[in-house]
Amino acid sequence: MATDGFQSTDEVLWEQFLHRVREMLQDRQRSRDESPLAVVTDEFFANNWAECRDGLLRRTKRLSVTPEPGPAPRVFRFEVDRPYKRKLAPGAAVELMPGPIRGAIHYRSDLFHNPGGLHVAVQVDAELAFFHPNASRRHGSLVCLGNLPTGLFPFPLDLLLETRLYPILSYQDRQPSQPFDLEAAAYFALDPHALDGLEPVEPLY
Repeated sequence: MATDGFQSTDEVLWEQFLHRVREMLQDRQRSRDESPLAVVTDEFFANNWAECRDGLLRRTKRLSVTPEPGPAPRVFRFEVDRPYKRKLAPGAAVELMPGPIRGAIHYRSDLFHNPGGLHVAVQVDAELAFFHPNASRRHGSLVCLGNLPTGLFPFPLDLLLETRLYPILSYQDRQPSQPFDLEAAAYFALDPHALDGLEPVEPLY
């Protein structure tokens, strides 16, 4: 799953961060009042999906996105048509898999009530054993997205897919300043064959 802007190695901050992510993943509450803030929130989620569906997703065949039911979705399933590396267990060989890479994107339902901190998270399906410096296999294949631009809050789905998620999942971006998976970071930094089967990377469109 993805995260915006977590870069500390402090264990207390790490646990606080994971707790916030778990809250996001379990959050199924939606605004049911008609307050101005609730209306703005629903309008953002509706437009967020519509602009991605009618823009990026019409131009690419390399990824597909399915929103949760409803007019203003905040949770999305995705598939990326790319091979990937997996590692099933400590001591197991690193394997090249044909793909697709599957996972989910979660936006926080109360993002305008509390605009600070984490507001979008991405998780690759854990059973894929996705092996990447940006993905924490210890914590359900949560994906580190790096620092999202503060001037683009909330970060739009189409930009998330095009500028963050696809570069990470296609292994173009694999050097976070604080990797989520140290073993994967060492593998991709030191093994001369680490990218065998992963290159070249096709553009999204």
